[in-house]
Amino acid sequence: MSVVSHSTDSPSPTDSPSPIDLHSPSDSKWLRRIDDIAKRIGNRLNPILIKETRQALKSRQFVATFSSLLFAALAWTVGGSLSMMPQIYTSPSATRMLIGYYLVLAVPMLLVVPLAAYRSLENEIDDGTLELLSITTLSPWQIVLGKLASAMLQMLLYFVALFPCVAYAYTLRGVDFPTTMLIIGSLLVSGIVLTIAALFFSPIARTRGGRIGTLLMVMVILIASQVGLGAMNVTLILDGNPMSAPDTILVVSSVIAVAVALGHLLLTATAAQLTPESENRSTAIRVSLLLLTAVLTGVVVLLTHGGGGRIVQSDSPFLDAVLVFLALGGTFWLFAGAMMVAESEVLTPRIRRELPSSFAARMTLTYLTPGPTTGLVFACLGGLAFTAFGLYQLDLLIQESRSRLVLGGLPGFRRAFLAASVYAVGLLVLVRWVMWVIRRRNTPRVEVGLAGLVSVMVLTALVPYSIGLHLNDYRAYNYSKWQLTNWAWTTGECFQGNVSAREVVWSVGFLSGLGLAVTLLCKPKLAFPRRIATPKRVLEEQRRLANAK
Repeated sequence: MSVVSHSTDSPSPTDSPSPIDLHSPSDSKWLRRIDDIAKRIGNRLNPILIKETRQALKSRQFVATFSSLLFAALAWTVGGSLSMMPQIYTSPSATRMLIGYYLVLAVPMLLVVPLAAYRSLENEIDDGTLELLSITTLSPWQIVLGKLASAMLQMLLYFVALFPCVAYAYTLRGVDFPTTMLIIGSLLVSGIVLTIAALFFSPIARTRGGRIGTLLMVMVILIASQVGLGAMNVTLILDGNPMSAPDTILVVSSVIAVAVALGHLLLTATAAQLTPESENRSTAIRVSLLLLTAVLTGVVVLLTHGGGGRIVQSDSPFLDAVLVFLALGGTFWLFAGAMMVAESEVLTPRIRRELPSSFAARMTLTYLTPGPTTGLVFACLGGLAFTAFGLYQLDLLIQESRSRLVLGGLPGFRRAFLAASVYAVGLLVLVRWVMWVIRRRNTPRVEVGLAGLVSVMVLTALVPYSIGLHLNDYRAYNYSKWQLTNWAWTTGECFQGNVSAREVVWSVGFLSGLGLAVTLLCKPKLAFPRRIATPKRVLEEQRRLANAK
């Protein structure tokens, strides 16, 4: 019997099965395509957004906040559901659960994210990395938008994490879908606006004491917004939306329009603070202020007519909103004018080369250019134009409804609005002269104009009152015409109808106009700055850069 021997030779290395080639054309062609697309998208995105997102998602602050959010949502889901047993199966229970979820989401949205954005931009300034970014091709707008986009991405992650909980609360019945969307939308819009405001305050102060004061101011704004918005949304959850669908759409559209315009103004001001002083930092802010004024006027017109053809009645909820927006617009013009008149009188050659040259352009665009005198004229013209518009709208409301509200109602508000506008011109003239005295030996920033405005307002109100108090042996006394320089007392008397607004306009308006004329005549070159020719070497450099692009 023969024995059949089988070969037991070991296989050679060449005979072993080869591993899968991940880089073979057949298997990775689509991967390469996706990678190329991702690279192109990444190159087009803001580099600050990519850097900030990577740092934020890896930071302890985000990890701790996100973990706390998930733990709080889970704890409230379990605890809130058990606390309503067994009624949760038979009766509507969404209100309590939705209030808890709102409070859990509001803390990171309205407090943590804006503070993180504030600290991020402040750290860029403290560490000196902002100076390195300024010599790159990144513009100040890209830096600011990158910070904002990173904060919005964190908000999106918080929303995604808590969305299943909100959906669970909605299924428990008791809160309708439009109200739920209204609450979430108000939280999102408020979070974005507060983040923009926090970014605006970041570069204002440069000293340690100033930064502490700025941080405290930001904290006060965030906490006040948290409390106010929380009270509004909790009331909305418990009582429902009292407005009809058309009125709700009108209010939501108005709020979003004002929020967008206000956010654009604050972002423009933040980018201007990061722009070198040799460049034009004023024109964009003034154009943005005009945009905000246009939005406010449009919103006031819509609210005055209630979204339809009839003027709103005195008992309409839109009436209070009209008065608030008119007061808000006048306040913006006053504060913005105080910073405009605090600008430097020196215009760099780069700015003067960009000034309008033709007669038509100089007549229309001169007051958009930097400078304290042009800023004074721009603020006075813009503020008075907004005052004229407000008076026209108030006249329409008064003609439609003669009923009076608390403390004088519409006629009293109209008189006070007119008197305050006239006083605002005089206050800006005084701030202009105060800043001129300060700039003789110092180089303050434009934010000092706000401090100058507050000082002038306090002095013009307290000094006349103190003099009258001294003449009356420090006893209470009644209002007299000698208190016309006291803007606070006179405006209050106009509101109550004890003083004629026409008399205030003629007296205070004459003094304010005289001061404005003297200011313009003292330095006429600042009121009408002239353009200078561009050197040939600068033109050649501009052509070279244009060809390189």
